[in-house]
Amino acid sequence: MLWFEREVVGALIESPDQTLRSAVESFVDGSLRSMPEHLRAGVVGESLLLGTFVSGLRRVGRLTPGDRDGLLRHLDSWETSRIGVLRSYVRLMKSLVVFAENELALEGAG
Repeated sequence: MLWFEREVVGALIESPDQTLRSAVESFVDGSLRSMPEHLRAGVVGESLLLGTFVSGLRRVGRLTPGDRDGLLRHLDSWETSRIGVLRSYVRLMKSLVVFAENELALEGAG
């Protein structure tokens, strides 16, 4: 998983349980790694572009490093963007995180 993907996943995970958080990150990492190369290349490209944008915002002081709520606001705005690939990127990451968080929490409870 790329650094920005890890940051996005970390922001999207709602559970404070560190064991579950680590398991979700591992699941998302494995899911991204198992994507066909042509799909993964697109996700990598978006991660690099969006990560560069977020880094730029941090450099100019418009987003504080480690500001989970600020990153979530950007993700929310990208999810409702008119640009389809932005919407798809956020939906992909959210879907992987929500699925893993719910499934892995159920496994841990059982």
